[in-house]
Amino acid sequence: MERRKFFIGVFVLTGLVLGSLFTNAVYKDYLEYGGQMDSLVLGGRGLYISGSSLLPYILFKRGKQYGILFLIGFILKPVVLLYGGLFCLSFFLGSILSLQVMNLGLAGLFIVILSLFPHYICYGGSMYLLYQRNVRDEKKEEITFDTGHSFLKKFSIQLELLLLVFGCFLESYVNPAVLNMFGHLVK
Repeated sequence: MERRKFFIGVFVLTGLVLGSLFTNAVYKDYLEYGGQMDSLVLGGRGLYISGSSLLPYILFKRGKQYGILFLIGFILKPVVLLYGGLFCLSFFLGSILSLQVMNLGLAGLFIVILSLFPHYICYGGSMYLLYQRNVRDEKKEEITFDTGHSFLKKFSIQLELLLLVFGCFLESYVNPAVLNMFGHLVK
């Protein structure tokens, strides 16, 4: 288990560093060729407005991501899902964090943290259930008889989808309100 924790840490740190380096390189070239800073940074100009028009977009985007992760977890081993997901998540987090901190300083750090809350709690729970189900299914192939029938085993997919939809509602309505309140406090 200690070896797994070590590799999880290595993948997360590597993703954060590579995401930050990638953003710095792209950012530098973008500004050299006349790019505008306002189009890269969430500056509180009404860029993220809650509403019913945002919900279908978020549902489609998150549903597509969940479907891809579901297929990866089904086709490949759960360890590939865990390490690959952690690397991608940390790469993009490092990229976004680097861009926001370079342009907005400490306020950029708070914007990134607030943009991940509260909906990513639901998404994380859904991904955890997906990972646990894939690990359980992999072990089930080794064992011929499965006598345990817990609630999570029976309704894992339904709970994953419920958490995903609830997270989409939070991302569409609650998160923009939180970001707008923070934007008014910073001004």
